[in-house]
Amino acid sequence: MANDSLRIKLLQASVDEDDESHFRLLINDKTVKYIIIDAGLFDTDDMCFAPSLIDLLPPFPPGDWKTGRISRNPATGDAHFASVSEEPLPGITKIWHSTTIDHLELGMPRKLRSGVYEATCPRFGATVVVAKFARFAWEIPQLEAETEAYEWIEGHHIGPGFLGHLTEEGRVIGFLIAQITDCHHATPDDFAACDRALSRLHELGIRHGDINKHNFLVRGGEDAVLIDFDVASRLVGVNELEDESRDLMNQLHDTSGRGGFSCLMDVTDLELVFVVGAP
Repeated sequence: MANDSLRIKLLQASVDEDDESHFRLLINDKTVKYIIIDAGLFDTDDMCFAPSLIDLLPPFPPGDWKTGRISRNPATGDAHFASVSEEPLPGITKIWHSTTIDHLELGMPRKLRSGVYEATCPRFGATVVVAKFARFAWEIPQLEAETEAYEWIEGHHIGPGFLGHLTEEGRVIGFLIAQITDCHHATPDDFAACDRALSRLHELGIRHGDINKHNFLVRGGEDAVLIDFDVASRLVGVNELEDESRDLMNQLHDTSGRGGFSCLMDVTDLELVFVVGAP
């Protein structure tokens, strides 16, 4: 293999058979590099299978680069790094919590959905928490908005406890929140508990923006916790808050599956781990 002197771990991948594909790699258990592969260069099935993908990667250029693009060499027809960039990637700028935790401190034993994992960290002892982070640069704005929303609701018993900002080599890419256990997604029978949670949010002048039933975690039938605040807004009027309240029962009756997620792996949105190279 071209990179057999490197220890490469494939962390996340977004594979598209019709467009470029994106990969997040951990190199030598220390640095993260982002790879873009031109459409049509490799077979989609090979890119969806971590050992095959890593075997296909051309030799990594030297240097402290962050992002690289792999294209077809017009002279040889082989895959090669057409360009690399040392430009810093965007990060979350709304830093309000006193705690920051590097992603390398975490174990992530179970994926909940894209970019959301159960996580362990020595700082929290045996307690399992939830890590939510931007896998790629285009997801930063969504995480930025949600990070700010958690500051708005801090101390008001509306969402999970915010435990700190998650970093990657200094830049903030996400956050950690408390895991809500012994709960279920809301049903019409949980209307009262959900209405109380939503009312607490509205008392702060905040519209959630996505009150599908999967964004309410209900414990014991009496207490509901709201999650997923990435489209929350404070720049709203009373009428908009009232409209959201009136829509709650409709959302709890919804059977479309909107807001839920499947346990099946989507090959266009992989989150894989495979290690190759030096021990």
